[in-house]
Amino acid sequence: MLVRCGLDTYGYGSRRGDMIEMLSSALLGAQERAAAGDPRAHDGLLKFVELFIEKTLHTPDSRWLNDLRECLLADGYQMVRNPDDPGRYDLVPTDAGAVPLAVEISALERHLQARNYTVALNHYQQAINAFRQHNFEAANSQLRTALEDIIVQLAVKHTGFVKPSGQGGGGPAIDRLKGTERLADRDGGDLLKGLWSMSHTNGSHPGRSNADETRFRVHVMTATARLLLYRFP
Repeated sequence: MLVRCGLDTYGYGSRRGDMIEMLSSALLGAQERAAAGDPRAHDGLLKFVELFIEKTLHTPDSRWLNDLRECLLADGYQMVRNPDDPGRYDLVPTDAGAVPLAVEISALERHLQARNYTVALNHYQQAINAFRQHNFEAANSQLRTALEDIIVQLAVKHTGFVKPSGQGGGGPAIDRLKGTERLADRDGGDLLKGLWSMSHTNGSHPGRSNADETRFRVHVMTATARLLLYRFP
């Protein structure tokens, strides 16, 4: 399987040892290279997952399949049955944009750091870490807090908004931002209001979430935050 996927050369040191050790060594080495931008390692890992599913899907114990599906969704891939071979699954990217999510995340982090929005940056980074660890409810909660701090900071600076004592102030701050020419109702204002309402569900308040939904929230919140920082320099 490693040879068929082109991953046999990514192992550490000697190839001697038991099969599990060889497999772990090759996959961990390929993961490191893929994270560093090696497209051959990245494609090989995806092919390995597809081959693994094909060879083990019909084994007596396939409870791992749901766990694998969630892990793949968190990484931006959905398992789809091959239309020509129902016994196989293909991995289809869930991200429609040409720019990878990791690049968008890094860009927002740099913008927040440049503006010294340390509270928002801290909560946003906690959200991303929780998401990567598949702690989806915690990620949703931290995303809401990060978004609120960005909204309040911008409203204070650009509209003279005063943050209520003992409250977050996200809702009133949005109303103030929507009252400006830079965020009209039909030009981002209603989008922000809807995202704010959505941010209060499935994590920040009682509720459950999953990889697909949380990845969507990361996408939309990251893009919206960057739009706000652009509109209100």
